[in-house]
Amino acid sequence: MIYITINKDLNLFNWLKTNPLLTDTLKFDFLGADNNSCSISPIPEDTTIKTYIDGTKVKQYSFALQSSFSVSENTDMINIENMKVLRSWQDWLSEQNGIKNFPDFGENCEIYKLEVLSNPQMSQFFENGIATYQFFLRLEYIEYKNNRKGEK
Repeated sequence: MIYITINKDLNLFNWLKTNPLLTDTLKFDFLGADNNSCSISPIPEDTTIKTYIDGTKVKQYSFALQSSFSVSENTDMINIENMKVLRSWQDWLSEQNGIKNFPDFGENCEIYKLEVLSNPQMSQFFENGIATYQFFLRLEYIEYKNNRKGEK
């Protein structure tokens, strides 16, 4: 039997690039300290939740969506606008979950849920007036043994 390994990171990355609301070219596991930079960073886990007798597994893929924005210590609206952008990303992701539009994890995988796990939060501040923000997400999927996607 030949096993074809699907690059889940690449497929998730390419799928997320279709978000028309992103502020810059999406990067993978690298977030620059420039304004409007955005990145996807996988959380080092591909957790198996359950394994069935036939070898089918229920799994999770968790990741963070990160961005860098100019911030302000004044009473202007810059920080609120940053949060508005991040929440629009979350709305897009929730919409994709609702219409079951998910990245392709291959013939033997079936994604059934995308969850936004946290509110956006500032994670780092740089002296040049740029801050990084992030929020966490999780894909839940079934990994069938022997390419049985769609069979019951």
